[in-house]
Amino acid sequence: MALFALISAGGSPGVTTSALALTLGWPSRVILAECDPSGGDVLAGLFAGHLHADRGLLSLAFDAGRGPDDVTRALWPQLTELDEARERMLLAGLSDPRQVGSLIPVWPALAAMFATLPIDVIADCGRLDAADGPLPVLSHADVVALVLRPTLRQVARARPRVEMLSQLLGGLDRVVLLLAGDGPYTAKDVSRAQGVPVLAGLPADDQTAQVLSDGIGRRRRLDSRPLIRSAVLAGKQLRELAGPSASGSRGQPPWAELRDGASGPGRGADQGHPDGLRGTAGWAPPGRGGARAPFRAADVVGGP
Repeated sequence: MALFALISAGGSPGVTTSALALTLGWPSRVILAECDPSGGDVLAGLFAGHLHADRGLLSLAFDAGRGPDDVTRALWPQLTELDEARERMLLAGLSDPRQVGSLIPVWPALAAMFATLPIDVIADCGRLDAADGPLPVLSHADVVALVLRPTLRQVARARPRVEMLSQLLGGLDRVVLLLAGDGPYTAKDVSRAQGVPVLAGLPADDQTAQVLSDGIGRRRRLDSRPLIRSAVLAGKQLRELAGPSASGSRGQPPWAELRDGASGPGRGADQGHPDGLRGTAGWAPPGRGGARAPFRAADVVGGP
């Protein structure tokens, strides 16, 4: 499938919120991988700290040195579901930025694994700096989206990052801009200033952004809100840029391919969604009652 890397030029344009919105509206099976060296935000934000950071990117990194097969097999236990069908999953990022040194030698192996998975990966790579970071993830990405607000300050910050991307990727053919929020400049203005096309824009939607970034507010019917509706369209455009996507095996759990054909915990091979993702309907509130895991991401996303 394909690897999509989202980065920022700095100034908090909302890369993580944008990445999460894209994930929830993605047109196919997808993993959101928090690769930001400064640390992951989704567990403390959307999940309001209810989910312990005992699995995720750092735990996966311990297996990355053993080889591509081992790291791919080790991925499944490190994922947290974002919907009941397990078609949207989260690989939580670092809980402490001091842990980033452990990732530096294994970024190439992790990037290669992301790029060869049988499902799409959206990598939130945070701010693009000259220091050591997930540069191999950007190198392996099919599309790199630079997220910025259409303001003079953001445009100025983005210019050197566009030059860095050109050097890293050998050109800008795989680079697009994703505008987040409002500003005085049009998409055409920003594109002309950077020499990079604007793929799409995500509107200023503070109510929904607060839910995604801080877990504040009502979570029902998020699929009808402006941010998610726009993210659905932006996700389709990003997916089209990467070329045709081979749909997952029909009638199987979405993650069976990651576990050598075995179905996910507690699910038989006939419980996968037969029609792939249905917009954002897949993360409707799960059923209550009965024996359940102590805490699941779907409980938060589908909460009150």
